[in-house]
Amino acid sequence: MDKRALQWEAYRACSDRYAAPPPWWWLVGWWTLLAAGTAVLFGALPRWKARRSRVVPLATVDRDGEIRRVLADLSATAGLTRPPRVVVDPAAASAGAVVFGRTGRATICLHGGLVAARTTDPRRFRAVLLHELAHIANRDVTVTYLTVALWRVYLAVALPPFLLWCGWMFRRAAGSLVWSAEAPIVSRGLLTTGLLAVLVYLARSEVLRSREVYADRAAVRWGADPTGWATPAPATTGGYPRRALRAFTELWHPHPRWDVRRAALTDPAVLFGLRALPLFLTGAAAAVTHTHASYALTQYALVTTWMQHAAAVVSAALVAGVVGIALWRAVVYAALTGQPPPSSLRSGLWLGLGLAVGGTLAGQGTVNEWLPARPWLLLLVVLAATAFTWWLTQSARLWVVAWRGRSLRPVALLNVSAAALGLSLWFFWWHTHGVAYTAGWMVDVAGFRDYLVAAWVGRELDHPPASAVDRAWVLAVLTGTATTGPPLGLLAVAGAWVVPLLAWLPRPGTGPAPWVRAAAPDRAPGPLGPPLPGLRRVLGAGLPGAGAGVLVAVAVLAWLHARARTGYSATSYTVAYLAGMTLVLLVAAAVAAVAARRAVPAHRLPAALVAAGAATLLAFAALVVLRALDGCVPALSVGTGDCALNLRVVPNLVAHVLVPALPLTALVAGLLAAPRPRAARALDRPGATAGGSRATADRPGTVAARVGVAVLAVTALGIATLVAVQRAPYAARMPEPAEAQRAARRWTGTVIDAPVSARSRAMQVDAWLDRGGDDLLDRFYRQRRDLFAAVTAGVDAGRSIDRLGDLRPRCVQLGEFADDAARYFRIPDPEADRLWESFVEIVRQASQGCVTALDTHQADLFNTSMRALATAQQTSHAIDDRIDALIALGGW
Repeated sequence: MDKRALQWEAYRACSDRYAAPPPWWWLVGWWTLLAAGTAVLFGALPRWKARRSRVVPLATVDRDGEIRRVLADLSATAGLTRPPRVVVDPAAASAGAVVFGRTGRATICLHGGLVAARTTDPRRFRAVLLHELAHIANRDVTVTYLTVALWRVYLAVALPPFLLWCGWMFRRAAGSLVWSAEAPIVSRGLLTTGLLAVLVYLARSEVLRSREVYADRAAVRWGADPTGWATPAPATTGGYPRRALRAFTELWHPHPRWDVRRAALTDPAVLFGLRALPLFLTGAAAAVTHTHASYALTQYALVTTWMQHAAAVVSAALVAGVVGIALWRAVVYAALTGQPPPSSLRSGLWLGLGLAVGGTLAGQGTVNEWLPARPWLLLLVVLAATAFTWWLTQSARLWVVAWRGRSLRPVALLNVSAAALGLSLWFFWWHTHGVAYTAGWMVDVAGFRDYLVAAWVGRELDHPPASAVDRAWVLAVLTGTATTGPPLGLLAVAGAWVVPLLAWLPRPGTGPAPWVRAAAPDRAPGPLGPPLPGLRRVLGAGLPGAGAGVLVAVAVLAWLHARARTGYSATSYTVAYLAGMTLVLLVAAAVAAVAARRAVPAHRLPAALVAAGAATLLAFAALVVLRALDGCVPALSVGTGDCALNLRVVPNLVAHVLVPALPLTALVAGLLAAPRPRAARALDRPGATAGGSRATADRPGTVAARVGVAVLAVTALGIATLVAVQRAPYAARMPEPAEAQRAARRWTGTVIDAPVSARSRAMQVDAWLDRGGDDLLDRFYRQRRDLFAAVTAGVDAGRSIDRLGDLRPRCVQLGEFADDAARYFRIPDPEADRLWESFVEIVRQASQGCVTALDTHQADLFNTSMRALATAQQTSHAIDDRIDALIALGGW
């Protein structure tokens, strides 16, 4: 990975030549074929089902029209504008029915046994018919059969070509000398395809089971007898292995068990619970989607930051749309029924496990290996997923208590959108940095430190060895800048505490909120959860944090002043300054989070984030004042010593201190707000307030409190928006390969080759020759030969140096060759690569000398350049000899 980044120009040129992207029409054609096949099959499925079952029109068995009259009455009860088309399958002996087609033109197929039961068991007939009508009223028929059509087209059209390719790759494996490197990639592709097939099937079964429960409840609401379509549940005999096997097999069934359906009629908790399987499936699908979307974007071209973030937003929206909405529904249901809220820890663990497994199978951090070099870093994936579910659950509990509107949809959309934007930052960071760390990459601390210091000072300083402070600061800056790299990054970070802060804006009221009366009209009056703490208490926790930050700022500036003229390394001094400024904000956030945790027993995470955000802004404002008035307090001066207002320090402090530190302050606040297990269990009890009367104290309702909320929110979002506007043009710029390579060389130190066998080395150098090295050497031989021939002809003709100007283009060509050779891959052998670098430099200097000599008529310089080209020729022969020796040694 490092070698590719350090040689990006050569890699891109090689990819364009030997692995060009497929034509656009080829990709569009495949998508069109899949869409057209799905549409055709979707339209043909109803006719195929009717023909396969040999159904007959309802009129052939309902001669007196009684069934049609019942159907019309029940359709009106279900709210349908007209009865659906009904057919009968006389051969089906069961007393059931099925609906197929699409919502606007649905067809209900009555089994022969159900038609016979119309007179013997009318309540069952009515219940089954209402159940099928509920599917139409719920508008799930189209989605169901469209999913079936897409699934079958995938199996018939998309899957076979890939399986054929895998089979071809495995067949040629026996004769491939690099199969050990290709096997993990091909095998992972096969495993990923199998995983996706299983994920889609299990997700489809999960959705189908849910639609059955919703149809049951709708039918009962319309008057169906709850026992009308139920059958006796099988006895749950047997030990744990048999029960586990039964539970596993039920995952694949499109219908839930009858005992589950009966229980859901009286307690709909099954519809609001967060089950492990959907969480795992969602995480795995999001990881695979993001990996392949990012790979498709970056495989054939460099991409903009906007494009990278867009891929992350799509995957984050998938997770937020499924898991986020499910969490909100579960929190609302728990609040309305007085049950414990959903476990964000359990949800996050299952979601994170899916992300980790799906990402590993998709190849994240593995490159050409079976497993990542640092698999323990996958724990970060699980922690990130847990942070996502924890924040969303706590924010939902806060807003459920605070919101007084008619519907929760606006605030739910606000919270889920903020969570999706925050999660997209994780996907962005993980793909751009985390995957590289997992694969074994490590940043060159000293090199990146020097780059950052030069960006701050405007010039390069000294280069001392990397210290512990350097490592900590570089890690913090890397994490902060990578997280806020997208223009919307700082908005996402601000949203983590601004969205909870906005919960203090609604006016408090008495009695149930309108949305509560609409959702649960029969609910007895009572709290929906721990009430909001007073805003004064929450923001008051930020004051000690800001004070602690100011004290740290004073201490850091005093320490820097004492070492300003002591011969301290300029680079180390600058790092100490920037690290100290960052420490000011981290300490402010940490102290504020601890104070909020102690002052606010309930809603600790939102309170800690709000307090930390406010403390960070206050501490930064104090920091700006101290730096803008540098010199007014001599003991704290780190500049020229003149006491004057200098606002030019503000942009640099924002860009190099505030922006990288903000994600870290939110992270610190979240970690310090994490609940202890016993406290978490106590707060999960229905009606728990964790702190007695203190938690029910001053709910903010004054205009001043709401103005304070608005000022803080506008300040935070204003700074984030300003940064987004400033970064947007740069994020939209497409980087050049040379620029990407220079950036990689700033970040990455010297890459040490891993020891390889003689045969592998022979294959490597042979590939170097075959992919362009041999062409470059031949090009040099031809250009040098032609130049020497022209020089000889000129000398033989008696021409002096001032009459050899026609040779200048040939000298320029050699310089162009040197540039192309420098952009090509390095030779994968240390000795040969040293010769290659020397060879390229000799040719470049000879070309420059030749051009200068011809322009200035310096015969001695011209002769020196010609001798240098002869030396380059000898060096090229040495390169050839070394490569030939390596190939012979490896038996290649």
